[in-house]
Amino acid sequence: MSEQTGSLIRTATAVERLGAAIDRLEAASARVGAGDLLLAGELRDARDEQAMMADTTRVVAQRLDAAIGRLRTLLEE
Repeated sequence: MSEQTGSLIRTATAVERLGAAIDRLEAASARVGAGDLLLAGELRDARDEQAMMADTTRVVAQRLDAAIGRLRTLLEE
């Protein structure tokens, strides 16, 4: 095998390894991207739940205020 042939073989091997490394990086990047999408979905769900809880808290506070108002009226009589 000539020096040129050996060099070509080493270059081809290096190119193959580089291609495999790029494939692994792309796969890892896709997983991170999918993880970001999952986190974004969880954040959206948490925000929705927080909004529902805020609405519930507002309704409960209104009901408590009304009950307190009725109790005050009864106590004043």
